[in-house]
Amino acid sequence: MDEASALRKLWANCYQVGVVVRDLKQAVSFYESAGIGPFQEGPSAHARDRQIHGKLEPDATVKGLTTQIGSIEFELLQPVAGPSLQREFLDARGEGVIHLCSHTDDLARGIELMTSRGFDVISSAHLQDGGQFAYFDTRRVGGVIFELFQPGTSWR
Repeated sequence: MDEASALRKLWANCYQVGVVVRDLKQAVSFYESAGIGPFQEGPSAHARDRQIHGKLEPDATVKGLTTQIGSIEFELLQPVAGPSLQREFLDARGEGVIHLCSHTDDLARGIELMTSRGFDVISSAHLQDGGQFAYFDTRRVGGVIFELFQPGTSWR
């Protein structure tokens, strides 16, 4: 399979929209009043070895809650402590859609494909359950970050 086909296949597993909010509790209340929910804890709070722009950031903490809207997972993210892409986004743009996420069973290959096209990894982490994720700098057009998520044992 050529590289372009491999990239299309990688993003064909897109399943999630992530939204940065200032106040997670207030956001949940708002969306539940619109019939969206219930929300449950997502993997964000379980990230370890979080790197932001290539630097290990042990104090970076982001709370995340998810729910299903049809076939799309809707994730609310609140930066809590330390530097994070979510904090950068909130400070620069306010609340809004920060990322689209796709499942992969081979994050290393996904990183290889994306970086070969000039899309640098701007954040990554491992999860306590063996999962891992990487965010790519795809903000230049549209302002949206693309994320690849390789599930561990807890989040599929």
